[in-house]
Parts: sequence; structure tokens; C-alpha cells
Amino acid sequence: MMFQPVRQLVRYAAWQQSLKKNWRSQYLGLTATSIKSISTLSEDDEKNIDRLAHDILGKQRSEDVDGYRTSSKTMRQRIALSKSITLVESKSPKRRKMADSLFDRLMRESSKTNTFRLGICGPPGVGKSSIVEALGLYILGLDKNEAPEKIAVLAIDPSSHVTGGSILGDKTRMSQLSYHPNAYVRPSPSSGVLGGIGAYTYDAASLCEFANYELIIIETVGVGQSEVELAECCDLFLLLLAPGGGDELQGSKKGIVEVADVLVVNKADGELQDVARKTANEYKKAVGLLRKPAGWWGRNKNDLCSDDKSPSTPPVLLVSARTGRGIPELWELIKTYSQNGKTYIDEKRRKQRRYWLTKYLREHVLEAANNDEGTRKRKEEIELDLDNGLVAPRLAASQLWRSIITASSENNAHTKTE
Repeated sequence: MMFQPVRQLVRYAAWQQSLKKNWRSQYLGLTATSIKSISTLSEDDEKNIDRLAHDILGKQRSEDVDGYRTSSKTMRQRIALSKSITLVESKSPKRRKMADSLFDRLMRESSKTNTFRLGICGPPGVGKSSIVEALGLYILGLDKNEAPEKIAVLAIDPSSHVTGGSILGDKTRMSQLSYHPNAYVRPSPSSGVLGGIGAYTYDAASLCEFANYELIIIETVGVGQSEVELAECCDLFLLLLAPGGGDELQGSKKGIVEVADVLVVNKADGELQDVARKTANEYKKAVGLLRKPAGWWGRNKNDLCSDDKSPSTPPVLLVSARTGRGIPELWELIKTYSQNGKTYIDEKRRKQRRYWLTKYLREHVLEAANNDEGTRKRKEEIELDLDNGLVAPRLAASQLWRSIITASSENNAHTKTE
């Protein structure tokens, strides 16, 4: 009797393993025929994409009556935006095809709008969500002629490396901003992607722009010194620092401080006020050694290189999300950046588009290795040699790449003969 629980545990483990194997065979076992079957979308899929595109762009549907209210339009837009972000985050081949079709339609039907992307990152516990809410509420409380009318917040939550799940609790911290009618707050998991943002954060930000959100705030997970991918997704890179979080030497280190456009020391209130001021002074000394490239935005009438075109250093601000100290000055700095750095921002976005092109290309290459039956078998053979120590990982990758190229050539030749 004492071995009965052990037998049950072994059976349960075997059952779980069989389920996992069946799932992999169903998900990865997509032959060339099955991939070809989802290359064309059904009529219902096309209608759904058309409906999403119309609602995101705020256009009137053909079935709408004359009494089409603005409130209904706003609600439809928010629902369509949420569905579209879920669509682009999906790993289903069919839904990915639908996402590609949606982006193609939005690019053709939308008019170019003036939007701005603000990236906010920092170590865990520095107060990123608190700063986002305080800044967002301050901006939405200003006159429409002085600030954006609509704000979107993309909050990235870390995913568990054990279970793969995420709490998605950043929206809970922004209780006031989440209920504001002109704010859209969307938490998304990082899904194990390093760099501080999710795999499809760039796409989500683009969808918010199509929905005419003038300011998109991207809040990363708690990051370290080398996680700087946010710089490839935003116009202004804002780094939050904690009081007592480092000295002058820490600020001089290469990495995230080097790519930041603005440094903000949060929690400058109460007992931490003096410590925060000291931390800000230390970083001001350090960033003097980290010169920005030529063409950087940092030029105004005060001390940011107003008379010449030489690069300047990032500003360091003191802010308190709890008391609101420094929030107006931070917003004025952001406005100065967006107004004075249009040429620099346009060039930055051009480089960002090429970066994400390369990243998505890598993803397609990996999918090709998993979806093609012949390539998948070759991959299993190479992985077996890799496990037995017969081949180095670098050489194994080269062999797998050659197999992908060969399989692609054979598929093209087979298609031409048909």
C-alpha cells in the first residue's frame, strides 16, 4: 500500500508528459500543407479584421444608424484596440496572419498623426507605476491646447520563468488613471522576453497611434543595467532612479544610464529628500562624461547647448510621485523634447523600424525551423548531436540554417512545378 501514491505520481507524470508531447506535435507539427491552408483567411476573418480596423480608426460602420453617438464610438474603439493587441500578441499562425492583414489595412486607411512615445523604466520598486499615474493625471488635467487629449499606457509585467504566468498588477496600482475616460491602460506580460518590454510592445504602441492616442507611455518591468531595448520602442527614454541607488561611479558605468535621455530621482519627499538630492547630484556629475550624439534634442535657452550644435548631457530631475513635486517640470521637459527634437525623433524612428524588422525576421526563421517537417527532423538530429557533445552550438546553428535554406529552395521548386 505504501507504494500506491508513488505509482499514482508516476502515472500522473507520464500523463502530463504525453499531453505535452501531443501539444508540441499539434503546435509544431505544421506541415507545408497546413501552413498553406492558413495563408488565406476566410470571409468571416476578413469581416472581423475590417470591423476592427474601422473601430480603431473611429470610422462609422456601414450598419450604423444615424444616431451614432460619440460615447459608443469611443467604447468601440477601446474594445477594438484591446482585441487587436491580443491579436498581435497571439502565437497562433492563423491569428498572426490576421494581425498582418489588420496592420496592412490600418496603414492604408489611416492618416498620419502627430504622436509621441514616452518610455519609462527603472529598477524594481522605484515607483514606475506611481510616476506614470501622477504624470498621466497631471497631463489630462491641463488644457487641451497645452497637452494631449488622450493617453495610452502600456504596462509590461514580468512573466514567471517557472509557470509562464503574469500577475498583471500594474493597472491595479493606477486605479485613478485607469478610470479616466481619456486614458487607456493595458497591462501585458513580458512572456520571458529580455530587455524590459514584451515581444510585441512595438506593435501595441503602433495600434495605440492608429487609435489617435497622442501620448503613449510604455512602462517596462524592473530592469538592470544592460536591459535597454526600450530605447528601440520610444521617442524619449526616461530612467527612474531610487534615492541612494548609486554613486558617481555607478552613474558612469555603460549601459542603461548611457542611453537614457532624462534621469529622474523619484521619492524626493519626507526623510528621503536629502538622500534623493545627494543621489541626483552624484548622477549629474557622472552624466557629464556621457555625451549624447550629435543631433540630440538637448538644446534650450538655459544650459543645454543653446548656441552651438555640440551634444549635451541628459538632465537629472528630482520628482515625488506621492506629493507631485517635480511633475510639472518633468512635463515641460518632455514638451521641450517633442518640440525641439522632431528631426532627431524622425531619424530615431527610422532606425527603430529597421531594428524591429530584423527582430521579426529572426522570429520567422525560428518558426520556419519548427514548422517545416524536414527541417524539424534535421533539428532533432542536430539537437541529439549537441546533447552528446558531438557538435558545438555555433556549428549546430550553422547546420540548421543551411537546412532551412535547403528546405525553402525545395519548397519553392515544388511550388513552381505545381
